[in-house]
Amino acid sequence: MSVKTWLRNFDRYRRRKMATLEPWLYRLFMDNSQNQSHILQKKDVNSILIIRNNKRIGNILFLIPFVKQVRSSYPNAKITLLLSQSWQQSIFENIGVDEILVSNFSFSKLGNFLKLMKSLKRRSVDLMLVPYSSAEDSFIASVLPAKNKVSSDSENRNVCFTHTFKDDLEYSHMAFNKTFIINNLTGEGLVNTCHKLVFSEREDLFGIRERSSVYDGDKKLVAFFRGARGKKKLSDQQWKNILIKFEKESIEPIQWVEILSDDVNKPLSNESLIYKNNDLRLLASFLENVDTFISCDTGPLHLADASGVKCIGLYTHTSLETYGVINGRSLNFYDWYNTDVIEHVPVMVTE
Repeated sequence: MSVKTWLRNFDRYRRRKMATLEPWLYRLFMDNSQNQSHILQKKDVNSILIIRNNKRIGNILFLIPFVKQVRSSYPNAKITLLLSQSWQQSIFENIGVDEILVSNFSFSKLGNFLKLMKSLKRRSVDLMLVPYSSAEDSFIASVLPAKNKVSSDSENRNVCFTHTFKDDLEYSHMAFNKTFIINNLTGEGLVNTCHKLVFSEREDLFGIRERSSVYDGDKKLVAFFRGARGKKKLSDQQWKNILIKFEKESIEPIQWVEILSDDVNKPLSNESLIYKNNDLRLLASFLENVDTFISCDTGPLHLADASGVKCIGLYTHTSLETYGVINGRSLNFYDWYNTDVIEHVPVMVTE
């Protein structure tokens, strides 16, 4: 067991044991000075703060439909998005967010976090939205003032909010399953739950040029990424078998290009082309221009899916209904040994 896996397991154990103490912690630091018991009407909502303090690429990408829905439902409000890490800001470019802040919520950057909280406490916020009520998000919500503090129902964390709503089980996918909160607030149907990134003209041109510089031949250009966490990861030998299998079953000849990262920095084979870009948006614009992208359930898979390229998600134990790739061209394989086992997760709304 790796050190990271052990620490994650320990953190889950710690959270289970401390769950009953959470409400006391929230009450200790709570600011309810501006709380209002009634739900504000749309015309009275001029400022919105959305809190999502999470470090994982996939989870942040899954927030896109929620943010787009908020923008559609409150077209005239100023939307501020509070995220965990600075690199996450670029994901929400061009989708109507007015301001993005970074919490740096960690012991190593406690000073920066406290400085930001002090600044936010001086603001007047009409509507605070916490779609995924994690302990960190709920704590931040508890210490900041707002007229309406809204989240999904969670027994130990409801004390932080003025209004909570029980989950609507109609949509189980992580990208869509909290949009019901907006519907409960406005009484209107969902109109803009597309999960795609919105590229600028410069980014579109960059992706086209990068594709040509990497490979400009006649073969089908298929990218793959081997990285994943814990049980979601496949061995190098399994990956070699996967590539052989796809080559045998493909009607067209394939040119492979392996996506490398800081964690996966050595190619699987010298026969594959390689590509690396630490800028998430530029990586996504490149992936948009390959023919297919293959990966296990990990951040780059959902980044590629949000770019609009056809993705093949290889799943080992995580739920396809909750974490599957969702653009209309993509496919989810729960058992890559058996190509007949394919499940589709429908896209709710496309643009």
